[in-house]
Amino acid sequence: MKSLPASLPAPSLKTRAVVTALCTGLVLLVLAHPALAQDASTAGTPLVMEKTLFQRLMAAGPFFMGTLFMASVFMVWLVIDGITRTARAKLAPPAVIASLRQNLIDGDYETATQLVTAQDSVFANIATAAFSKIGLGKDATDDAIFEETERARSIFNSRISYLSVIGVITPMIGLTGTVFGMIHAFDTLGSSGVGDPTKLSAAIGEVLVCTGGGLVVAIPAFAFYYVMRNRISAGFRHIQTEINAVFHHLPYDHLQGIRLEADAFVPSLPRASAPAEGTAEA
Repeated sequence: MKSLPASLPAPSLKTRAVVTALCTGLVLLVLAHPALAQDASTAGTPLVMEKTLFQRLMAAGPFFMGTLFMASVFMVWLVIDGITRTARAKLAPPAVIASLRQNLIDGDYETATQLVTAQDSVFANIATAAFSKIGLGKDATDDAIFEETERARSIFNSRISYLSVIGVITPMIGLTGTVFGMIHAFDTLGSSGVGDPTKLSAAIGEVLVCTGGGLVVAIPAFAFYYVMRNRISAGFRHIQTEINAVFHHLPYDHLQGIRLEADAFVPSLPRASAPAEGTAEA
């Protein structure tokens, strides 16, 4: 049997942390876009004081902005993890497929089963399920392939569904922060009156940062959700093609009764029931 190279390593924690920090920095830079800042001059008068990005975020509400920040970090992790898991070389390693085909060409079904059982990939898991039913005929094998494929697909879809959740709730979180900020601003206005309208407009501008932050997180979350959904569909179509190329041409007529699963056993016929007590001998 050909030697099988090790599967592609997952990104290290250090790599994930660096990418997460970079993407989070990008989100913060978007929040700091000049459109969120006050104009440098109003009616020819230069702005006397400008707030830093951190001060604007704190003024918008530490709890709400902190929640949006955590949601953005979780979104970046989901995207990196999803891209890594849905790579074709990860879903269906070419070396595993080549070795499996060679084992089947040689008629070594036991080694082929051990090969896919030892691997950790979607293709290997589906092939393992197929080998467990291979002795029951083509229909049973196809059913096992379908069930394992749908199980794996549901796991992937469940993971990326969190991107959709982030896209839905982050604008609501931002809007909630803005509403609470507006309530506070108008309470202040009601108690002190409108002495300086610029203070009210500045307060409104600060609380709107929450709404802007929620949209900044939600838009890429929705975009990546659809990108990952299409990526998963393409990956599973590739797996289905490779699985069909292997299992649709097996000599099922000559494989009847073969047991290749790890816990294979052959049940015996039922024992003849013993004569009941008190029965008269013939």
